[in-house]
Amino acid sequence: MGPHRVNIINLLNLIASSSDQIEYQQVAPVNVANELVNQWFDDFYHPTDEQFVCEFSAGEIVQLAKFDAYYDERVVTLPDSLEKLLIAPAWVVVMACAGDVLDTGH
Repeated sequence: MGPHRVNIINLLNLIASSSDQIEYQQVAPVNVANELVNQWFDDFYHPTDEQFVCEFSAGEIVQLAKFDAYYDERVVTLPDSLEKLLIAPAWVVVMACAGDVLDTGH
């Protein structure tokens, strides 16, 4: 499994799990709410990168693009603290969408 695939799967698992997010906040000296946004949009999701695309099937690329669009539409409305993020209705749906992507075959 290539690094892009590993990073995306790990991040989707993190986004999908409130308990993992809480654990991450307890052990990492970062703002997890901001980190989840930065990791997806800046660090790991690179759909125009040839190496990135090669690590996923065509169907997976479509699912990742749908998740990205959904997340992107809501990101500006999300709180910047994990405590508030975890109770934000938009985040609850983003978490569920991340879980759905994982359930489709990653």
